[in-house]
Amino acid sequence: MYDSDDEINSMKEFSFRITLYGIVILIIIFAYGILGSIFIMQLDIVDAIYFTFETIATIGYGDIVPVTNLQKAFVTTLAFAGIGTIAVIISTVMRNITLKLNEARSDSIMKRKIEHMNNHYILCGYGRVGSVVLDELMKRNQNVIVIDKDPNVIESLQNNDEISSDENIVILHGDASNPEIMKKFNIKKANGLILTTGSDVHNIYIALSIRDVTEDTWIVARASRSSNVHRLYNAGADKVISPEASGGSELFLASVQPYLMRVTTKHKPGDTEKEIDIILGNECTFEDIEYHFPGVEKPFIRKIGVKSKEELLKYSKTNPSALNSLKIMQRLNEGLHSHKISGPDQEALNKAVKELKEAGLLVGVNMSDDDILKINDEKFSQFIDKHDINIE
Repeated sequence: MYDSDDEINSMKEFSFRITLYGIVILIIIFAYGILGSIFIMQLDIVDAIYFTFETIATIGYGDIVPVTNLQKAFVTTLAFAGIGTIAVIISTVMRNITLKLNEARSDSIMKRKIEHMNNHYILCGYGRVGSVVLDELMKRNQNVIVIDKDPNVIESLQNNDEISSDENIVILHGDASNPEIMKKFNIKKANGLILTTGSDVHNIYIALSIRDVTEDTWIVARASRSSNVHRLYNAGADKVISPEASGGSELFLASVQPYLMRVTTKHKPGDTEKEIDIILGNECTFEDIEYHFPGVEKPFIRKIGVKSKEELLKYSKTNPSALNSLKIMQRLNEGLHSHKISGPDQEALNKAVKELKEAGLLVGVNMSDDDILKINDEKFSQFIDKHDINIE
């Protein structure tokens, strides 16, 4: 959790003004003390400067002593004004030093945290859509840098205990298109940049600015208006989603596209737990289950999202009538089905694929519907021939 730049700059400006005013007032008090020492204390110029200094500094050697009531009143006002002003100046200077130390400490902590971030996502703009994207990323324990130029948004994020206490989240205040802010992104180690600000113009400008820094970073952008979709692509976005047609979840899935893989597997119902263990064990997430029917090109898809092993096993056993239908289908195509799985990085996905292959469950990776349909039809034909079934 970090103070916004505007708040820090405002505090610095306030401290500077107080210190400046204090110095001006102190000069006036010194002038008042010297003139008063000459005309009221009847001292020469050297003794007047000396007496003024020792009075304001509360040294009080006792070599010059006020005698008359007027002299006593003068010394009292001089000492009171001088001590008060010096106290204010010292406290302001100390506050400024403390502020700078805290700022340096916060910047150092944030810098170290970002420097150690790998495979993170940079979410630019936290609003209605951005909040959905962040929620999806947090569910998957992803590292995220959230940046917004609205100080009220930053304050709300910092006051959200779930977000501010998450070690995977860094909150930044500023304009994402600012080169100085961009330096904090550690962008070349990021999985992707997600643009969800409410302004299409701002999203275009951020995309252009990022493309000046790196050509490889995956950029997903929100387009508030469908007419701006092509402009965002021209600005360098790899994927543009319009919430007019879809929501924040679609933006999330688009942002993980480089780390989203379709795996096609084949196994008996008893091997379901083994498949779940392999995929979840590599920190990957089941995004859906795709059931392939013989003779039907497009699969039947069930969205899943983030679920534990227990929830997945329970999910696979819901709706007994549907389960019986699936068992029949599995007999026809030997349990052929697909999943879209997302992972924290390509290495995790590759490892999951390797283990599925070693377990004898994997059929293919990122296969087309046509390829799967051919395999399915072959399995169905083999089943028909094996059981001597006449389907004419």
